[in-house]
Amino acid sequence: MVFREENVVVIEVGSLLTRAIVGLDESMTPPQVRVHTRIGVKRKGGEEKQHPEYIFGEELDEAVVKNDVGVQVIYPVVQGRIADWDALEIFW
Repeated sequence: MVFREENVVVIEVGSLLTRAIVGLDESMTPPQVRVHTRIGVKRKGGEEKQHPEYIFGEELDEAVVKNDVGVQVIYPVVQGRIADWDALEIFW
C-alpha cells in the first residue's frame, strides 16, 4: 500500500473552532475549513418526544444573531474536554 499525502484529512476539534486540512502540509499552512464547534437544537411545539432538528453553520449563526429562543446552542467541547458526546457525534 502506497501512502499518499492527498489521502489524509487532518481534523482538529477545539472548544471554539474545528479546523480541517487535506494532506500533511507544513504546520504553518492555514486550515482549509474552519467552523464553530457548536450545534443548534431546534424543537417545534415544545414536545419532548418529538425528534429535534439540528442546525449548523450559517443557519445557526443567523439564529444566534436573532437571539432565537427556540434554538438551544450546544458546545460539545468545553475547555478542551468533551462535555457532550452525543452532540459531538452529531457535529461530526
